[in-house]
Amino acid sequence: MGMKYERKALELYRRLERLLLPRFEGACIDFHWERPATVFLPHIPTVVQVGNGKLPAFLVSHGVNRVLVDALWPTNVEVLMKLIEDGVEVWVLTRPSALHGWRRKSSGKPRGLVEWLMRHHPDVVKGFKTEIKNDVYDAVLLRYVKPKYHRKMTRVFLMCWPKMVLFRTARKNNQRLLQQLSALPLPEEENTTRLQISENFLTTEANLFVRVLKKEYSEIDKLFTELGIDDVISKAFASEVFLELDETKSLSENRRKFGLIPKKHQDKLIYDGAAKYSLVQLAVKRFGAIPKYLTEEDRKRFSMELGKTLDAIYRWKKTYRRETQERLAGIPAQQQG
Repeated sequence: MGMKYERKALELYRRLERLLLPRFEGACIDFHWERPATVFLPHIPTVVQVGNGKLPAFLVSHGVNRVLVDALWPTNVEVLMKLIEDGVEVWVLTRPSALHGWRRKSSGKPRGLVEWLMRHHPDVVKGFKTEIKNDVYDAVLLRYVKPKYHRKMTRVFLMCWPKMVLFRTARKNNQRLLQQLSALPLPEEENTTRLQISENFLTTEANLFVRVLKKEYSEIDKLFTELGIDDVISKAFASEVFLELDETKSLSENRRKFGLIPKKHQDKLIYDGAAKYSLVQLAVKRFGAIPKYLTEEDRKRFSMELGKTLDAIYRWKKTYRRETQERLAGIPAQQQG
């Protein structure tokens, strides 16, 4: 990282502290696939690079009990699990654009912290503009991203998330194969063989995903029954929606995440495309309707069904969480394992 960048990062921190911005109280971490993580400890303050394997011990040795990380990666799941086991609160940034905004500049309302600073407090980022996306600055900037873009991680979520990622990968690969086969002049027999292999793999990943969710949520079959679904692909889509929903936030916040707001406001909305795709596919499976073939009137009804489906899953998950907490509250700590 170098002393130069460390000094500049701390200067950026001092400038930001003068503004009336929200602050995350804890360590802020910028993760990478292969490189060491960049860690900002505002209570010292200092910025250091730490290998993923050494991160839990490093944070504990510095008295850290809360962390905010820039993204959830396959390479950092194990580290985050270890932190939670050690009693550290782990939060993840849910929208990357909350830090640097859109890739394409917008003339409207600033969509990210850096874009907002450049427009309203250019003196704060003076001298940083050409290198503001450097990892060391990202770790500092994370501290000031609005809390509504944070999500608290749980052991259960991190146990299920890798299986969801693998199911999504298999689903995308299957969709890509369908598109390729429709364009290539191949014998029908070859197409059928390839599709069977791909669909079998997709089914396997769906089964593995649903299985791990059932292990963590023992009564999830009751939700599947309530939704009226019985095939494993539909259950996997429902599991995606279930996992992506944050029951600690309001229903309206979750509706925005899934892109369910009045049409007149949709041009201003940034939502989770992967999450909404899962919800749409679940609705397609439930109601046997393909959106692009619907009439205008049927599209309105389908949109309403999207909302009803999301609401039903949200209510079930929120109730399950409350009942689980009440049950655990009545069990002595030594019996909870």
